[in-house]
Amino acid sequence: MIKIINSEEFSYFLRVHRNEIIKRWMNKSEVQNVLHRHSLPAIEKNTHLFYEFCDCYISIIEWRSTISECQVKIDFLQLLNNYNVTTADLFTLITKLKNAIESVIFENGNLSYALQSEIDALTLEMANDLAVNFESIIGSNKNYKSENSNLLAEYKKAVDLSNIVSKTNPKGVITYVNDKFCEISGYTRDELVGKPHNIIRHPDMQRETFKNLWDTIKAKKSWNGIVTNMRKDGGQYIVDTTIIPILDVDGDVVEYIAIRHDITELEETKQQLKNINKAMKQKVDELYSMTNTLEQKAYRDNLTGINNRENFEDIFAIEIANAKQNNVPLSLIIFDVDNFKLVNDTYGHQAGDVILIDLVNLVASNIKNGDIFARWGGEEFVILTPSTEMNGARNLAENLRKIAQTHTFSYVDKNMTLSFGIAQMSIEDDKKTLFEKADAALYEAKKNGRNRVEMYNA
Repeated sequence: MIKIINSEEFSYFLRVHRNEIIKRWMNKSEVQNVLHRHSLPAIEKNTHLFYEFCDCYISIIEWRSTISECQVKIDFLQLLNNYNVTTADLFTLITKLKNAIESVIFENGNLSYALQSEIDALTLEMANDLAVNFESIIGSNKNYKSENSNLLAEYKKAVDLSNIVSKTNPKGVITYVNDKFCEISGYTRDELVGKPHNIIRHPDMQRETFKNLWDTIKAKKSWNGIVTNMRKDGGQYIVDTTIIPILDVDGDVVEYIAIRHDITELEETKQQLKNINKAMKQKVDELYSMTNTLEQKAYRDNLTGINNRENFEDIFAIEIANAKQNNVPLSLIIFDVDNFKLVNDTYGHQAGDVILIDLVNLVASNIKNGDIFARWGGEEFVILTPSTEMNGARNLAENLRKIAQTHTFSYVDKNMTLSFGIAQMSIEDDKKTLFEKADAALYEAKKNGRNRVEMYNA
């Protein structure tokens, strides 16, 4: 996965993968061709110098030093000169070392556009410094060759070999393309030269992008951006593009040079990652929703939606401990529906369920936010009232009793009544004893005629 990497992580990463980078660099066919063409032997001394130069390059890339601080560069350049290595071959070695580093970074998911641009800039700076020093070394050598005198031409050649390059006149007509341009576009050189550059324009590219491009280069400034182009066969490829205006002595634009890096695979990977992340987010949302649903089922009564017995018992224990620790009152109310069996026997269990749901909604809307309301079982319910003494609980129960008695329930042709039992926790009470006290009070309410509130009295 592509990510932003800080300097410490990057430095550690390069040190860990140093041997892999060198292995890839030395095994590249272009590097092997340079060594074979100039009969540069892979003896221990020479190989060690290549390793030291790679370490120097890595320290520059990871911002620990500069090219001017690289002591081994002179010995490395002298070695190349001893075997008549050309400046173009020098740039090939540098370019392939950069490629080896970028490939290792990319495969480990750390290569961003910003990091690639930084590596390109540092490599260019290093190449310029090495070119100057190599020119000095070659100039002092008796076997100096005229082909090495034009360092700029050699560097241009190296750029041309390693990048997708084209030139256009000020009107955007193609005047030059290199082999890599032909290879990626699918056109021959004859099919491209003399044609407007929009021959490879992809229809999905926004007009605003090209307007910004032309406004920038006409103002004699370099432009950089990501462009999607269309191949001759209709396929697409994506390039990181830099367009540089070339000026004459009077400051007028005479041509534009475009240098591109193929990032099609990188962009496709990026899009795949976006799709994967989107799918993963959707799956996480689904799992989160399922988890919430399962949690609701685990803690809620299936019929009424209030706390079920198991969840209430957990809360009950916590509230008792809290009341004792903070020395605050706690009261428990138990109530049930009078003669509810008659309702089920007369109207059916479905009607009974509808009545219980209606009752729960009625009670829930008339208790305090801090009260814990639960279904104990069947038509029996409990209300735990923290920070509430016996009289407060009695007032609440009495209010609920009156509301239920005057409420019109579905199916039944007469008013429903409730019986209540109340107990207040003492310092000796636990869940079991407090519940037994409230249940005993409820028994008294039933025995004394129902539709009433009884408080526990030892």
